[in-house]
Amino acid sequence: MESKKERFKNSLHALAQSGKFIPGIYNYCDRWYERCTMTSRCLTFNHEQAMKEDATDPETNDLSNEKFWESLHLSFQVTFELLEEDAKRFGIDLNNLSDVEIKKSEIKPVEKLAKKYSSKILRWLQANNELLTAKAEQLLLINNNDEPAFKFADAWEVVQWYSVFISAKVHRAHFDLEERLQEEKDEYNVYSDNLGSAKIALIAIDRTISALSAMYSTMPEKEDDYLKFLALLSQIKKQMLETFPSAMDFKRPGFDD
Repeated sequence: MESKKERFKNSLHALAQSGKFIPGIYNYCDRWYERCTMTSRCLTFNHEQAMKEDATDPETNDLSNEKFWESLHLSFQVTFELLEEDAKRFGIDLNNLSDVEIKKSEIKPVEKLAKKYSSKILRWLQANNELLTAKAEQLLLINNNDEPAFKFADAWEVVQWYSVFISAKVHRAHFDLEERLQEEKDEYNVYSDNLGSAKIALIAIDRTISALSAMYSTMPEKEDDYLKFLALLSQIKKQMLETFPSAMDFKRPGFDD
């Protein structure tokens, strides 16, 4: 009988070899599947859906349940085994690699700013949750249609979604940046990962600025807070564009082709 691990591995192999998916499309997206128009071309999304359908035990989808973490561990285990198999085809033994000195990278000012924004916006969203909910309900009552309330709720959701995402992508954009820029020949085009990460960070910043501006126009009583967040995001965007002036020219697989 096929084990859960073998089923997981075979499912991933079958999907990867189907030819339906765009290679690397999941690397520079925002992982917001509910709003993505490219999920049918994304291997990561389809494999996650296949595993959910295969999971007959609802406890495997419950973050607070041990079975969820067992399932996640299995996912990592299978992924590493697949990496080992690919490495062997190139003559690389991942269990017998020479020691490499890992340099501790310097945290850039823009990374600190992005982390500061994430920390502050998360605390603000939590502290003002009741007020935001009341505002959405008020908009439903005072208007003849649902559109203003839906627009406010949508903007609120956008701010929530990108609250941590921006900081994570700004950090990834700076990973090994100096070393990659100093390489005379980027044989594996690794610098493209910095550019792709910078681009999706900038896209998330622009979407958040638009969302916060929409919330501000509906909720002017929190003017000082909104202006502080908008100023922070503007600083982050400016510094990112100074470091990655060509980031928006980067072609993300599937999205910008």
